Amino acid sequence: MNNLMRGLHLLCLFFFLIVSCANIKNDPLNTSQKLKNIEFTEIRKLNAVLNMPQVSIINTTKEIKEFYKKFNNQKYSRSAPIPVIEEDKESFLILKPQLKKIKYGDIEVQKVESHGSTLFVSYKEVDNQEYDENKQSNPILILKILNKPKKIKLIQTP
Repeated sequence: MNNLMRGLHLLCLFFFLIVSCANIKNDPLNTSQKLKNIEFTEIRKLNAVLNMPQVSIINTTKEIKEFYKKFNNQKYSRSAPIPVIEEDKESFLILKPQLKKIKYGDIEVQKVESHGSTLFVSYKEVDNQEYDENKQSNPILILKILNKPKKIKLIQTP
């Protein structure tokens, strides 16, 4: 009788695992289908040694002005125009990932996708002759997106 009960428990467990796996496989909202493409515009590329996180979100014009002040170079009479946020749904993403493959390279965003309040930014490292000649290895990319994400995950692609 004890062996029979143990066998029934194992059978129930086995059945539960099969049903669970089938539900995951047939889930209509799997990760690839949940991701929504987000349009983005590249605002500015630069290379600067700054102590900052790999990714930052800027939601106001005041924040972007503060960020641009860090790049103001007094030896030039004009600096790059400061972009503005035109709608409540826009944000700026500041990307500064650590280069892993190309020592004096740049980054290129492949796609931006969202799932809920999380943004997934896929990028790759690319050669940049100017950065290589000047031995610069701190690329910074500013993107404008039509989204207000809470979290951002950087995904390096090959």
